Amino acid sequence: MVAQQKMIRIYDRVMKSSKQRRYYGGSGFYNFGYWATGATSQREASEALVDTLLARLPKKDGRILDVACGLGASTKRLLLSYPPEAVTAINISAAQVATARQNAPGAMVLQMDAVKLAFADESFDAIICVEAAFHFDTRAAFVAEAFRVLKPGGVLVLSDILFRGFTSTISDRLGVPKANLVSDIASYRVLFGVAGFQDVKVEDATDNCLGGFRRSLVAWPASERAKGTMSLKSSLGTAIVCRLIAGYFGAVAKAYLLVSARKP
Repeated sequence: MVAQQKMIRIYDRVMKSSKQRRYYGGSGFYNFGYWATGATSQREASEALVDTLLARLPKKDGRILDVACGLGASTKRLLLSYPPEAVTAINISAAQVATARQNAPGAMVLQMDAVKLAFADESFDAIICVEAAFHFDTRAAFVAEAFRVLKPGGVLVLSDILFRGFTSTISDRLGVPKANLVSDIASYRVLFGVAGFQDVKVEDATDNCLGGFRRSLVAWPASERAKGTMSLKSSLGTAIVCRLIAGYFGAVAKAYLLVSARKP
């Protein structure tokens, strides 16, 4: 619980920082994005990530649940494909839920733990979770809950990250429970089968997501300076920070995955 509260505080602070908002174009997103469709900014890549996951749904109707919605950017994106009354979003942070409600008007946004979903069995036709399941305590518990609240034929789509098997210090710093440090894609896929899912598809999109993010982040300060929106002094300092962040995630992340799984 202490580790979870620490993680929430970190995300609450970082997601609303001025540099973060600027890098993401004021969109409210906070993910690595999907760059294979020709995105030219982090905002476009983050929007493309949601669209790419939605494309894995056989149909876009019925009720959809956005798990770990953050500031509501993904929920807002869902409103382009679903009527507001069909969209429910949850997040564990009260502060982020308050912002998400503003960013996705009409959608139902609730404070809730992803491993303790307060919904009846067979409540949703689809579930989306963008780049968050590795934080849940545990990922397997979330997958089981997702299976429970999906209707028969319902589909779970998510982007997720496998981290390298570092020490407990690194695990604590990342906010990743040790139970979620799955060593390979084959072991990861088993989690969904154990929960009862079928047609489990796991795509390694490391270069198209994490790789694209790292390249974009490193190039961003020079781009801002060229546009005249960042001074030379500020861009040089920001460039150092961006390179450190890009290098860090390159070192600790083993694979970035795009996943879909169907409840029979």
